[in-house]
Amino acid sequence: MSMRTRVAVAALTAAAALTLTACGGGGDDAGSTSDKAGPAGTASPAKDEEAAAEATDGQSGSAAGSSDKGKSAAPGVCASGTVKVEVKAVSTPVNHLLVVATNTSKSACTAHGHPFLRFDQDQATTPVIDKSRPQAPVTLAPGKSAYAGIVTSAADGSGGTGRKAKKLAVSFQGPDGSSVGDKMDAPLPGGSVHVDDQAQGTYWQSSQAAALKW
Repeated sequence: MSMRTRVAVAALTAAAALTLTACGGGGDDAGSTSDKAGPAGTASPAKDEEAAAEATDGQSGSAAGSSDKGKSAAPGVCASGTVKVEVKAVSTPVNHLLVVATNTSKSACTAHGHPFLRFDQDQATTPVIDKSRPQAPVTLAPGKSAYAGIVTSAADGSGGTGRKAKKLAVSFQGPDGSSVGDKMDAPLPGGSVHVDDQAQGTYWQSSQAAALKW
């Protein structure tokens, strides 16, 4: 073989080697890319499972948080089971009732805020008179009572024609203002009372006079 032929063969061999190396490197890069990411806009299976798990955890947290309604009263808070509730008629002022909550337990309890009052099947509780808020919640020793007044209707007729209510449910508040314990059915004096759109109640008071002031 001549010198010229040998040089030509060596050049062809080197070119072929370079071509094979380039093809092999491209295959490795493509494989590496496919491992790192899927098609555009598509999450990997592992990420899908992780997202599903996070969504499930979030739903469980929401369900647990919604269970606060009607929660049990903390020790020392007046609620069903520690007090009895009565509704009494009063001669003055007109169109008023008196709610009396008596501590029947052996320990002191606090009547927070105001009673939640609901006549018959009303969807909303009776509005409260903001000006009747006492300086501090009323604490009841065993056997002692707290009082709240109810203005059943407007004396000047501004509350509309009104209606005859036959039932009254009373619920207590916790320190945070949420309803605690079970609602308590309180019989109305005479079995019914006239209420109109101006019906409203007071905060718990330490005396009958303070409850009927408004």
